[in-house]
Amino acid sequence: MIEGDACDVLKFPVPRHHEADQARFIGTADCVITQDPDAGWFNLGAYRSQVYDGKTIGCQITEGKHGRIHRDKYFERGQSMKVVILCGQDPLLFMLAGIPMPEISELDIAGGIRGEPFDVIRGPYTGFPIPADCEIAIEGETVPGQVRPEGPFGEWMGYYSDDTQPRPYVNVKTILHRNDPILCCAPQHKPVDETGLLKGIGGAAEIWRALEACGIPEVLGVWNHEAAPATRFTVIQIRQRYPGHARNALHVASNCLGGAYAGKWTVVVDEDIDAGDLDQVLWAMSTRFDPVTDIDIIHKAWASKRDPLYLPGNFNHRILIDACIPYDKKLAGTFPKVVDVSAELRAKLKTKFNHVFPAT
Repeated sequence: MIEGDACDVLKFPVPRHHEADQARFIGTADCVITQDPDAGWFNLGAYRSQVYDGKTIGCQITEGKHGRIHRDKYFERGQSMKVVILCGQDPLLFMLAGIPMPEISELDIAGGIRGEPFDVIRGPYTGFPIPADCEIAIEGETVPGQVRPEGPFGEWMGYYSDDTQPRPYVNVKTILHRNDPILCCAPQHKPVDETGLLKGIGGAAEIWRALEACGIPEVLGVWNHEAAPATRFTVIQIRQRYPGHARNALHVASNCLGGAYAGKWTVVVDEDIDAGDLDQVLWAMSTRFDPVTDIDIIHKAWASKRDPLYLPGNFNHRILIDACIPYDKKLAGTFPKVVDVSAELRAKLKTKFNHVFPAT
């Protein structure tokens, strides 16, 4: 452990990730731990952390994120906030930290997924639970009124869209690390990259959970497409059971916690369309969608300043696309039949030509 005046995060090979970045960033694949001052639960968020010098680190947290809500609560009371910046933690924690979640610690959720609790130690300065197998853990505090220019950074939407802004920073108090630690990073690029993919997978799971929690039946699939990072192009696959079912799914998916942040396109398709196959989704959008009757628009939604088209006040608009067969025509069987090969014929062809296409 390193503490006090001996702290120097520049003992690690902190990289400059992109040509136009003006600083080095130690926190890109990180988890920043904060604690709610009222309820006491711990949040892990993936917030970028710029290095100013060996004892000072930036921490950019978007409005509405749990870490920002925690910090605002402390600052409103004139109090400093303790934080821990993890670098090189379990990849599952990074994936969970990158998506909006309920007010439950990502450590608890990850432990539930793994089927066993995470081993943690108590931070000597913060008292926070720190994963025992983390490569590097930096403890510190952020103080009301102490700000420094932060950014720019090439971000996950593929742009330098967030200008340099004065933001609160972290005063480093202790550094804990393994022998010969590995500094894990997630440099953002023009999509597709691994960060957008991880955000998309986790976000799709959270949207599906919310759909079921709201009682939307027959949800067969949810996918956030990789080229539109995170939840910028979400597709929900359903089996329609009642009039308005598709619109119910659209509005819940685009407004639930998992889909609300920085969304742009939300599309719903029928059970014969694979939500993860963009070719099939575009076919449904091209043949089962009417531009006048099958569009809903949401105004003044929760945006991200990483979006080059975010609106003043940090809002955006988003589009909801009903690419399902109209329910009345589906129920009556009057929508044109799809040109396809039946399962029975496929089986016959495989049997007839098994010398050409052997069974696998």
